[in-house]
Amino acid sequence: MNTMYAKMLTAMFNALLLLALTLDAQTASRIVTVAHRGGIIPGVPENTLAAYRSAIACGVQAIEIDLRGTLDGGIVIMHDPTLDRTTNGKGTVSDHTLAELKSLDAGMGEKIPEYEEVLRCVDGSGVVLLLDIKQSERLDVEKVLDLTASFNATLKVIVGARSVADVRLFKSLNPNIRVLAFMDSPAQIDDFVQAGADIIRLWPEWIEAKPELVGKVHALGRPVWTTAGAADAEALRALIDKGVNGILSDYPALLKELVTNNRCACNH
Repeated sequence: MNTMYAKMLTAMFNALLLLALTLDAQTASRIVTVAHRGGIIPGVPENTLAAYRSAIACGVQAIEIDLRGTLDGGIVIMHDPTLDRTTNGKGTVSDHTLAELKSLDAGMGEKIPEYEEVLRCVDGSGVVLLLDIKQSERLDVEKVLDLTASFNATLKVIVGARSVADVRLFKSLNPNIRVLAFMDSPAQIDDFVQAGADIIRLWPEWIEAKPELVGKVHALGRPVWTTAGAADAEALRALIDKGVNGILSDYPALLKELVTNNRCACNH
Protein backbone atom coordinates (compact mmCIF):
# COMPACT_ATOMS: atom_id res chain seq x y z
CA MET A 1 0.00 0.00 0.00
CA ASN A 2 1.53 3.32 -1.04
CA THR A 3 1.93 6.21 1.36
CA MET A 4 -0.63 8.46 -0.34
CA TYR A 5 -3.34 5.77 -0.20
CA ALA A 6 -2.49 5.04 3.45
CA LYS A 7 -2.85 8.73 4.33
CA MET A 8 -6.21 8.87 2.51
CA LEU A 9 -7.60 5.95 4.52
CA THR A 10 -6.39 7.49 7.78
CA ALA A 11 -7.95 10.84 6.87
CA MET A 12 -11.27 9.14 6.03
CA PHE A 13 -11.28 7.32 9.38
CA ASN A 14 -10.57 10.52 11.30
CA ALA A 15 -13.28 12.37 9.39
CA LEU A 16 -15.86 9.73 10.28
CA LEU A 17 -14.68 9.80 13.88
CA LEU A 18 -15.14 13.56 14.09
CA LEU A 19 -18.60 13.29 12.50
CA ALA A 20 -19.70 10.78 15.12
CA LEU A 21 -18.49 13.02 17.92
CA THR A 22 -20.42 16.01 16.61
CA LEU A 23 -23.67 14.11 17.03
CA ASP A 24 -23.82 14.97 20.73
CA ALA A 25 -27.39 13.89 21.23
CA GLN A 26 -26.56 10.43 19.95
CA THR A 27 -23.13 9.98 21.56
CA ALA A 28 -24.50 7.90 24.45
CA SER A 29 -26.11 5.46 21.99
CA ARG A 30 -22.76 4.89 20.25
CA ILE A 31 -20.84 3.36 23.14
CA VAL A 32 -18.40 0.67 22.06
CA THR A 33 -18.73 -2.41 24.26
CA VAL A 34 -15.35 -4.06 24.90
CA ALA A 35 -14.82 -7.42 26.62
CA HIS A 36 -11.85 -6.81 28.92
CA ARG A 37 -9.40 -9.75 28.84
CA GLY A 38 -11.97 -11.48 26.64
CA GLY A 39 -14.53 -11.17 29.41
CA ILE A 40 -14.64 -12.81 32.81
CA ILE A 41 -17.48 -15.18 32.00
CA PRO A 42 -18.56 -17.82 34.56
CA GLY A 43 -17.39 -21.27 33.53
CA VAL A 44 -15.17 -19.95 30.75
CA PRO A 45 -11.38 -19.51 31.21
CA GLU A 46 -10.26 -15.92 30.61
CA ASN A 47 -8.22 -14.95 27.55
CA THR A 48 -8.99 -18.20 25.72
CA LEU A 49 -10.71 -18.89 22.42
CA ALA A 50 -13.74 -20.09 24.39
CA ALA A 51 -13.91 -16.72 26.14
CA TYR A 52 -13.69 -14.85 22.84
CA ARG A 53 -16.46 -16.95 21.30
CA SER A 54 -18.63 -16.29 24.37
CA ALA A 55 -17.93 -12.55 24.15
CA ILE A 56 -18.92 -12.56 20.49
CA ALA A 57 -22.13 -14.40 21.40
CA CYS A 58 -22.82 -11.65 23.97
CA GLY A 59 -22.84 -9.15 21.12
CA VAL A 60 -19.82 -7.05 22.11
CA GLN A 61 -18.21 -4.84 19.49
CA ALA A 62 -14.60 -5.33 20.60
CA ILE A 63 -12.46 -7.76 22.55
CA GLU A 64 -9.36 -6.72 24.48
CA ILE A 65 -6.50 -9.23 24.46
CA ASP A 66 -3.02 -9.21 26.02
CA LEU A 67 -0.09 -10.12 23.76
CA ARG A 68 3.19 -11.56 25.04
CA GLY A 69 6.27 -12.93 23.32
CA THR A 70 7.60 -16.44 23.83
CA LEU A 71 11.20 -17.57 24.21
CA ASP A 72 11.34 -18.56 20.54
CA GLY A 73 9.50 -15.57 19.06
CA GLY A 74 5.91 -16.75 19.19
CA ILE A 75 3.01 -14.45 20.04
CA VAL A 76 0.57 -15.68 22.68
CA ILE A 77 -2.32 -14.24 24.66
CA MET A 78 -1.82 -14.00 28.42
CA HIS A 79 -2.76 -11.23 30.83
CA ASP A 80 -0.32 -12.08 33.62
CA PRO A 81 3.46 -12.13 33.10
CA THR A 82 3.46 -15.54 34.79
CA LEU A 83 1.58 -18.78 34.15
CA ASP A 84 0.64 -19.65 37.70
CA ARG A 85 -2.81 -18.05 38.07
CA THR A 86 -4.53 -19.08 34.84
CA THR A 87 -2.77 -22.29 33.74
CA ASN A 88 -1.33 -25.50 35.19
CA GLY A 89 2.15 -24.20 34.40
CA LYS A 90 4.57 -22.15 36.44
CA GLY A 91 7.08 -19.41 35.76
CA THR A 92 7.35 -16.48 33.39
CA VAL A 93 5.56 -16.67 30.04
CA SER A 94 8.50 -15.29 28.06
CA ASP A 95 10.86 -17.92 29.48
CA HIS A 96 8.95 -20.71 27.70
CA THR A 97 8.85 -21.79 24.06
CA LEU A 98 5.63 -21.69 22.10
CA ALA A 99 5.43 -25.49 22.14
CA GLU A 100 5.83 -25.58 25.92
CA LEU A 101 3.08 -23.01 26.39
CA LYS A 102 0.73 -24.79 23.99
CA SER A 103 1.11 -27.99 26.01
CA LEU A 104 -0.42 -26.34 29.10
CA ASP A 105 -4.04 -26.32 30.23
CA ALA A 106 -5.48 -22.80 30.44
CA GLY A 107 -8.60 -24.15 32.15
CA MET A 108 -11.26 -26.72 31.19
CA GLY A 109 -8.99 -28.12 28.51
CA GLU A 110 -8.52 -24.78 26.76
CA LYS A 111 -5.06 -23.89 25.45
CA ILE A 112 -3.17 -20.61 25.58
CA PRO A 113 -4.11 -18.97 22.27
CA GLU A 114 -1.66 -17.70 19.70
CA TYR A 115 -2.42 -14.30 18.16
CA GLU A 116 -2.93 -15.93 14.77
CA GLU A 117 -5.57 -18.23 16.27
CA VAL A 118 -7.45 -15.24 17.69
CA LEU A 119 -7.41 -13.49 14.31
CA ARG A 120 -8.96 -16.63 12.80
CA CYS A 121 -11.47 -16.90 15.65
CA VAL A 122 -12.92 -13.41 15.19
CA ASP A 123 -12.66 -13.33 11.39
CA GLY A 124 -16.06 -12.56 9.91
CA SER A 125 -17.63 -11.77 13.29
CA GLY A 126 -17.48 -7.99 12.88
CA VAL A 127 -15.70 -7.78 16.25
CA VAL A 128 -12.66 -5.52 16.61
CA LEU A 129 -9.57 -6.62 18.57
CA LEU A 130 -7.94 -4.21 21.03
CA LEU A 131 -4.33 -5.29 21.54
CA ASP A 132 -2.72 -4.64 24.91
CA ILE A 133 0.85 -5.28 23.86
CA LYS A 134 3.01 -6.34 26.79
CA GLN A 135 6.26 -5.11 25.32
CA SER A 136 9.50 -6.95 25.95
CA GLU A 137 12.55 -8.03 23.98
CA ARG A 138 10.70 -11.29 23.29
CA LEU A 139 7.74 -9.64 21.55
CA ASP A 140 8.31 -8.39 17.99
CA VAL A 141 5.82 -5.54 17.48
CA GLU A 142 6.53 -5.38 13.76
CA LYS A 143 5.65 -9.08 13.51
CA VAL A 144 2.35 -8.37 15.30
CA LEU A 145 1.40 -5.69 12.77
CA ASP A 146 2.61 -7.75 9.79
CA LEU A 147 0.52 -10.72 10.95
CA THR A 148 -2.46 -8.42 11.39
CA ALA A 149 -2.04 -7.11 7.85
CA SER A 150 -1.67 -10.64 6.45
CA PHE A 151 -5.21 -11.36 7.69
CA ASN A 152 -6.48 -8.13 6.11
CA ALA A 153 -7.36 -7.11 9.67
CA THR A 154 -5.57 -3.76 9.93
CA LEU A 155 -8.85 -1.84 10.14
CA LYS A 156 -10.31 -4.47 12.49
CA VAL A 157 -7.57 -4.04 15.11
CA ILE A 158 -6.72 -1.27 17.57
CA VAL A 159 -3.27 -1.23 19.15
CA GLY A 160 -2.74 0.03 22.70
CA ALA A 161 0.22 2.39 23.16
CA ARG A 162 1.70 3.17 26.57
CA SER A 163 3.98 5.98 25.43
CA VAL A 164 4.09 8.71 22.81
CA ALA A 165 7.07 6.89 21.30
CA ASP A 166 4.91 3.77 20.92
CA VAL A 167 2.23 5.74 19.08
CA ARG A 168 4.80 7.03 16.62
CA LEU A 169 6.34 3.57 16.23
CA PHE A 170 3.02 1.87 15.46
CA LYS A 171 2.02 4.60 13.00
CA SER A 172 5.41 4.40 11.28
CA LEU A 173 5.05 0.63 10.89
CA ASN A 174 1.52 0.92 9.53
CA PRO A 175 -0.09 4.36 9.05
CA ASN A 176 -3.55 2.77 8.90
CA ILE A 177 -3.42 1.06 12.28
CA ARG A 178 -5.66 2.68 14.88
CA VAL A 179 -3.96 3.44 18.17
CA LEU A 180 -5.47 3.75 21.64
CA ALA A 181 -3.53 5.72 24.25
CA PHE A 182 -2.92 3.83 27.50
CA MET A 183 -1.64 6.94 29.31
CA ASP A 184 -0.12 7.17 32.78
CA SER A 185 -1.64 10.58 33.44
CA PRO A 186 -4.37 12.83 31.98
CA ALA A 187 -1.64 15.47 31.66
CA GLN A 188 -0.44 13.48 28.63
CA ILE A 189 -3.66 13.85 26.61
CA ASP A 190 -2.35 16.59 24.32
CA ASP A 191 0.96 14.81 23.71
CA PHE A 192 -0.73 11.56 22.72
CA VAL A 193 -3.21 13.31 20.43
CA GLN A 194 -0.42 15.26 18.73
CA ALA A 195 1.51 12.02 18.23
CA GLY A 196 -1.47 10.56 16.37
CA ALA A 197 -3.41 8.49 18.93
CA ASP A 198 -6.92 7.84 17.59
CA ILE A 199 -8.60 6.97 20.91
CA ILE A 200 -7.84 8.18 24.44
CA ARG A 201 -8.27 5.83 27.40
CA LEU A 202 -9.15 7.58 30.68
CA TRP A 203 -9.33 5.69 33.97
CA PRO A 204 -12.71 5.93 35.76
CA GLU A 205 -11.06 7.63 38.75
CA TRP A 206 -9.72 10.38 36.48
CA ILE A 207 -13.19 10.95 35.08
CA GLU A 208 -14.71 10.95 38.57
CA ALA A 209 -12.20 13.54 39.77
CA LYS A 210 -12.40 15.71 36.65
CA PRO A 211 -15.49 15.01 34.51
CA GLU A 212 -14.44 17.82 32.17
CA LEU A 213 -11.66 15.59 30.83
CA VAL A 214 -14.21 13.79 28.64
CA GLY A 215 -15.20 17.09 27.02
CA LYS A 216 -11.56 18.04 26.56
CA VAL A 217 -10.81 14.86 24.66
CA HIS A 218 -13.94 15.28 22.54
CA ALA A 219 -12.92 18.86 21.73
CA LEU A 220 -9.62 17.44 20.42
CA GLY A 221 -11.60 15.22 18.06
CA ARG A 222 -11.00 11.93 19.85
CA PRO A 223 -13.34 9.44 21.54
CA VAL A 224 -12.91 8.48 25.19
CA TRP A 225 -12.68 4.84 26.23
CA THR A 226 -12.34 3.73 29.83
CA THR A 227 -11.23 0.54 31.55
CA ALA A 228 -14.01 -0.29 34.00
CA GLY A 229 -12.75 -3.79 34.84
CA ALA A 230 -14.99 -5.39 37.46
CA ALA A 231 -17.21 -2.31 37.89
CA ASP A 232 -20.82 -3.12 38.77
CA ALA A 233 -23.97 -1.94 36.97
CA GLU A 234 -24.20 1.30 38.97
CA ALA A 235 -20.62 2.28 38.20
CA LEU A 236 -21.05 1.39 34.54
CA ARG A 237 -24.18 3.54 34.30
CA ALA A 238 -22.27 6.45 35.84
CA LEU A 239 -19.59 6.16 33.15
CA ILE A 240 -22.22 6.03 30.42
CA ASP A 241 -23.84 9.16 31.87
CA LYS A 242 -20.49 10.99 31.78
CA GLY A 243 -20.34 10.61 28.01
CA VAL A 244 -17.62 8.02 27.44
CA ASN A 245 -17.57 6.40 24.00
CA GLY A 246 -16.23 2.97 24.88
CA ILE A 247 -16.03 0.80 28.01
CA LEU A 248 -13.73 -2.14 28.73
CA SER A 249 -15.64 -4.39 31.10
CA ASP A 250 -14.97 -7.77 32.68
CA TYR A 251 -18.70 -8.47 32.31
CA PRO A 252 -19.60 -8.13 28.61
CA ALA A 253 -23.18 -9.41 28.95
CA LEU A 254 -23.95 -6.85 31.69
CA LEU A 255 -22.32 -4.03 29.76
CA LYS A 256 -24.17 -4.94 26.56
CA GLU A 257 -27.49 -4.96 28.44
CA LEU A 258 -26.86 -1.55 30.00
CA VAL A 259 -25.75 0.02 26.72
CA THR A 260 -28.75 -1.45 24.87
CA ASN A 261 -31.15 -0.11 27.53
CA ASN A 262 -29.44 3.28 27.38
CA ARG A 263 -29.75 3.33 23.60
CA CYS A 264 -33.48 2.61 23.84
CA ALA A 265 -33.88 5.44 26.36
CA CYS A 266 -31.99 7.84 24.08
CA ASN A 267 -34.27 7.00 21.16
CA HIS A 268 -37.46 8.00 23.04
